[in-house]
Amino acid sequence: MVEKVPPDVEAKYNKYVQLRETLNAVVQERLNVEGTIAEIDSIVEKLRDLPENAELYRMFGYVLVKSTRDEVLNELNEKKEDLELRLKALKSQEESLKREIEKLGEELKRLLSGRMGATGIGG
Repeated sequence: MVEKVPPDVEAKYNKYVQLRETLNAVVQERLNVEGTIAEIDSIVEKLRDLPENAELYRMFGYVLVKSTRDEVLNELNEKKEDLELRLKALKSQEESLKREIEKLGEELKRLLSGRMGATGIGG
């Protein structure tokens, strides 16, 4: 005999799945931000080796704009600061989701093992 899963257990399971998907998206975004920060660090290191009067160009929309080394360095450092704040928020969100998923997973195990024991299944 197949027993229907109670609506509360099904709702908790659906929330668990949704949280896992959200966690995966947050982890992917965190990895992207970390990669961008590493790329900025690499560019900044190379720019610091250039003379101050080196001709640099950066994309501004569809146009290349001439800039000074210091302008580009300042812009990159500002972007990196913004990304580091975003990274901190993503790490916090990731940890929070992991805790919530773990808690919900334990609750689901408890509910399902209680149901299986009550029906004589699996034991």
